[in-house]
Amino acid sequence: MGRIDLHLHTTYSDGTWTPEALVADAAARGVTLIAVTDHDDIGGIAPARAAGATLGVRVLSGVEINTEVGREQIHILGYGFPPEAPALRDALAALRHARLVRLRAMLGRLAALGYPLDEARVLAIAGHGSAGRPHLAQALAEAGHVAAPREAFDRLIGNRGPAYVPRAPYRPEAAVALIHQAGGIASLAHPGKLGDPVRIINMLADAGLDALEAYHSDHAPAVTARMLRYAAHFRLLVTGGTDSHGPDGPRVVPVGAVAVPDAVGDRLLRVLERI
Repeated sequence: MGRIDLHLHTTYSDGTWTPEALVADAAARGVTLIAVTDHDDIGGIAPARAAGATLGVRVLSGVEINTEVGREQIHILGYGFPPEAPALRDALAALRHARLVRLRAMLGRLAALGYPLDEARVLAIAGHGSAGRPHLAQALAEAGHVAAPREAFDRLIGNRGPAYVPRAPYRPEAAVALIHQAGGIASLAHPGKLGDPVRIINMLADAGLDALEAYHSDHAPAVTARMLRYAAHFRLLVTGGTDSHGPDGPRVVPVGAVAVPDAVGDRLLRVLERI
């Protein structure tokens, strides 16, 4: 069990912890430095920080911005920005609106296929966060259209499903630039899951990428070692975390389950203090 977890989701995106519950769980597990990195949303940072001040958990500002290059999904993590930064706030609001437009298009396709859903119910499932495919899958299961959310992805809303609608294009270089504009640093999330990580890292290093998420719950030890070599080669900082979505997420990973070295957190904090 590590003391650092820099990749965590709450109910402000697709996580199942409230920010307060996430911090309480981190404290109970002895995790003392975390980052709330909700998808395209920074609303969970303030309540997490308030809880952290009481429970002795330092909470870094964070975000995970969903981007694409062709058909490949590339996620960019941002750290250390002031959450009230207007440029970041406004850009994320625009991304969330694009997600709502996409959701409505998918609801239309599902209805045409004979799987009608109530938009209000999907939004209620999403709660604070912007609604996306995980919430759609949950609504499909709840309505009895599929046996489980995983089946919704397999049959209907996966990337090759009949109700799939692609995201509005948003490039990772734009996400890196946005995070820098807001005063933060940008890290490439779970690069070991990419088809050709070297190509993407090289492209984003040229765009000013600051760090690489070498430690991740989906990275086997050999993958982590390879990502550490890439980080050294491209002179990038290292970040790491579980990518936990809470106890009821699609893939349950406990907070702090990835052993991120203390040195990773120490170096990140030193860099953030200088910008």
